[in-house]
Amino acid sequence: MEGTTQGDPVAMAMYALGLSVLKDVISYEKTHVKQVAYADDLSGAGKITDLKEWWNLVNDNGPIIGYTPKATKSVLIVKPEHYDNGVELFNGSGVIVTKDGQRHLGAVIGTEEFKEKYVGEKVSEWVKEVDVLSDMAKPDPHTAYSVFTHGLQHRWSFIKCTISGISPLLRPLENSIRNTFLPALLRSHTMGDDERALMTLPPRLSGMGITSPEKLADEENLNSINLT
Repeated sequence: MEGTTQGDPVAMAMYALGLSVLKDVISYEKTHVKQVAYADDLSGAGKITDLKEWWNLVNDNGPIIGYTPKATKSVLIVKPEHYDNGVELFNGSGVIVTKDGQRHLGAVIGTEEFKEKYVGEKVSEWVKEVDVLSDMAKPDPHTAYSVFTHGLQHRWSFIKCTISGISPLLRPLENSIRNTFLPALLRSHTMGDDERALMTLPPRLSGMGITSPEKLADEENLNSINLT
């Protein structure tokens, strides 16, 4: 599907209108596959045999409206006990079959091990960024504070909303904020629980708005589920 400029606010509406024709053909009533579409990303969930028929319909009908699925960028995630069946059914299709998991729109779908690995890699990256910002905070605390509150701490907002049960996985990040960044920013000792709680409050309540990713993860994930 082509015809919109990158970043054009009208693009999403055009994608929705364009895909509506295909969605009628592959609807749940006809395929028994639950599905969602975000721009040109199409996802389906169901039994493997139903997914194979659904995939065939997408391939047969998508190009007619300008939607050409790319098998090499498509992933079938199955439970371990269904892996062999998935490989057999999708043999020759080009679709990647996995029993582990896959990144999906900034989140993950798959096993607990895959989720932990994905989040762990993200946390390691963010800890390094917090450490760099901590070095900046020593000579220039105001700039470091602005960068953290207006930029860096929003890097992990999406993952908290979209992946459940990751609060313990975010502990190394919270430890870095608490034990490295805040002491450098405030030129003080490592703070206790009460002081850390005060720092999470917004400035209008005498805090600094430096939230704890570990403590907010479960709450923000639940809020996201309730809102959607």
